[in-house]
Amino acid sequence: MPNIEMFVVEGYSDQQKQALIGALTQATVEAIGAPVDSVRVWLTEVPAKQFGIAGKSVAAIAAEQE
Repeated sequence: MPNIEMFVVEGYSDQQKQALIGALTQATVEAIGAPVDSVRVWLTEVPAKQFGIAGKSVAAIAAEQE
């Protein structure tokens, strides 16, 4: 049973998260031939202040771009 855990910055809509879950599931089915019913996906939303890129939080990067 393939298990996929993905961390994303909060703010995506329910529709976007559903599309991501579907795409990750389909990619797993195609890549390793796993039965679709066996694929599990966990999405964990992380606040922008707690998610960093290149030494800065995503919140700080967004503030710099305003």
